[in-house]
Amino acid sequence: MPAEAFWLEVGPFHIVPVCHHTMEFAHEVEKAFRAVRPRRVAIELAPFLLESMLRAVRRFPRLTTLAYEATVEVASSEVDGPELREELNKLGLYPEGLPARLKLRRHHLLSVEPTDAFAEAVRLAQAHDLPVHAIDLAMHYPHQHQDWVPDAASLTAIGARAFYELWSAKMGAVETPEDRDREANMALSLLNLARMNPDEKILVVVGLVHTNRLLAYLEAGDAPLKPPPAFEPGPVELYEPDIETVRMSHSEAPWVMALYEFRRGGPGGEEFWQPPPPPEPEPEDPRDRLKDVDPSQVVASLETMLGLRRRRMPPMDKKQRKALSRYLQGLGEDPGAFMQLLNQFGGARMPEKIEFPKVKAPSGRVQAFKFKEVRDRRADLRGLYAAVLEEAGPELDRQTMLEALMRATGHYYHENTGDRVANWQFQTLYQYVRNYARLHGRLLPTIYELTMGARGVADDNWAYEVWDLGSFYPWSPEEDGPSDLPKMHMDDNKLWLNGRQVISWQFNRKFPSLRKMRRRASESEAGDWAEEFEGGNICSYPVEDVVIEDYARYLQKKAIQQMSSEKSRTEPFTTSLLDGIDMRETLRNWHDRKLFVREIRRVTGGVGAVILIFDEDKNDDRYPWRMTWHGEHSQESDMAFYATPTNMKLVGPGISRCEYGGLLMTYPNRQLANVWADPSYFDLRSKSEILLMGALEYGQDRHVVYVGSTPPRSHFRSVAARLGKRIVYLPIGSLSPQSIQKIRIFHVLSDHQKRKIAKDYIW
Repeated sequence: MPAEAFWLEVGPFHIVPVCHHTMEFAHEVEKAFRAVRPRRVAIELAPFLLESMLRAVRRFPRLTTLAYEATVEVASSEVDGPELREELNKLGLYPEGLPARLKLRRHHLLSVEPTDAFAEAVRLAQAHDLPVHAIDLAMHYPHQHQDWVPDAASLTAIGARAFYELWSAKMGAVETPEDRDREANMALSLLNLARMNPDEKILVVVGLVHTNRLLAYLEAGDAPLKPPPAFEPGPVELYEPDIETVRMSHSEAPWVMALYEFRRGGPGGEEFWQPPPPPEPEPEDPRDRLKDVDPSQVVASLETMLGLRRRRMPPMDKKQRKALSRYLQGLGEDPGAFMQLLNQFGGARMPEKIEFPKVKAPSGRVQAFKFKEVRDRRADLRGLYAAVLEEAGPELDRQTMLEALMRATGHYYHENTGDRVANWQFQTLYQYVRNYARLHGRLLPTIYELTMGARGVADDNWAYEVWDLGSFYPWSPEEDGPSDLPKMHMDDNKLWLNGRQVISWQFNRKFPSLRKMRRRASESEAGDWAEEFEGGNICSYPVEDVVIEDYARYLQKKAIQQMSSEKSRTEPFTTSLLDGIDMRETLRNWHDRKLFVREIRRVTGGVGAVILIFDEDKNDDRYPWRMTWHGEHSQESDMAFYATPTNMKLVGPGISRCEYGGLLMTYPNRQLANVWADPSYFDLRSKSEILLMGALEYGQDRHVVYVGSTPPRSHFRSVAARLGKRIVYLPIGSLSPQSIQKIRIFHVLSDHQKRKIAKDYIW
């Protein structure tokens, strides 16, 4: 990879042509600075913004947005936006009576990012105590425009010099009247600077589109002097964008921006890498726990326990005992609270002093499974960034960074959902985003394209992980976090500066928009949701039942079609077309001028059982839970399965997210016994063989569909033949991976009442 620095020399000037807000050009400025060792730095920036820029760069790694109001003259045709039209309408200026040109006070925004070449030049100058000069012309752009340049990712492969030469040959002649005025002003500023400071090297950082004409002015030693345009900027204010604004508005991908800043400026303070503290639960009133307790039984039980009543009362049921136990633990060691309990239920004679044993709340409870977001992984991000930078190398290869992003989000996707991203899905994703990027004239995709690609090859969960990590900047303040500047918040098309909404605003440059994905609300701390399963009653989620039953019927039809295809025969046409013309065989023998027809022989018997083996689990450690349950109605099958336990991922009160290792479905229902407790199955080698033997014994029809990565042992074909049945093997690789992932995850509910709230917790 080319590592030499690139700049253009004209006398004392060392000009570095750059593109705005691009990591590769910021890196080029750093290399050129260290090679040239200048005494002064000049950047393409209006002078009235210089002091604010210096202050913003000193705040790195924190981001800053410069905001100022300016009086601009615009054509009436450029007036846009419903809020602005409404304000003009109140003044009686819109839509009738609007003059040809208007003078408006408009907000201008300039984001100061670590990956911007001009910010990098200012940072280097500040680090070496060098003066910084702003040489641009303060003016208003009536139209936003985009400069068409090649993808900056090519700098890593061909170098900045080849990039500049290719661009100059293709696009170097494009200009506007505003560009000519600015370039003349920059040239005059540089020439005056050189006259005042002879024999000093000056590093000049300017936009790529201005370089050729600026070089011509500097070589000629003069430029046309034009009066500056009427432009009245107001005071410049500094704001710090919150994390949501960074996700939406910044031009460089926050993932790339964070990696560059981590390498360039370090990780920053420890406070940036601490996960957010869990929300403090509201204090609970112990009296709320007595809603389901019979007062008479409470008083009688306490009197019996304290020796005040000798006759035993009927025992409390399990639910009441649990409520009373939790209530007593909440009271602690206060005897007065215990007396209030008895008084609440009618009173009783008690001694004045009572010694209560210390009761500790049970420890080690199973906590609710939380869908982790990137803000919950702050403690791990520092190690992730360091590993990615080591892999990217000294030239900061963007392609390596994006590949690392997809691998990391694939791992997070597996943590949150249990699904894995297969190698073929990565290959399909890379092919898709490569073609998508080429349609927009780029070599590498953006975060938006990667997000849409992840959604296409997997699902919304992986797309959310890509968006969440790819658009996260770790040094951005949270919504209520501390900051030394007023906050800036942007929501859709509205801009908020320190809590004040700005109606008319525009960016100085056209930034690519990043579509915000739908955010999934994180689960609150819900205590020990596993208590809901202690009653021993469980049920399924009906929405998932419909999906898996439909898929089982699909497998039944697929197996019948496969057997019919195996029994079909093709012969030359004589007297009957049979079941239709076999086009493949006819075309294959077209030189013989013969027509071939096909006979499809029907398969007798239906499918009585379907087996899906996702994981053999030969070590019996990943899917320890074994269960057999019957269908609730005639449209459902009986099922036996092995899966992850219910206390592993609790997503709601009495709602557990589980994953099948393998399952058996038999028809009709109410016929399947508990195959896991049958002593005659104990000698079988694996759980998949237990399910297969159960299918052969309890399936009512002749055929048994077996889906897995490998076919069953030949022994079972002999067993099936003795029972008058046949095993139809379907490789799991021949089925849709998306459909397999969809049915592999299921949810177990602690009772039927949870079906009403399950949709609020299941993703």
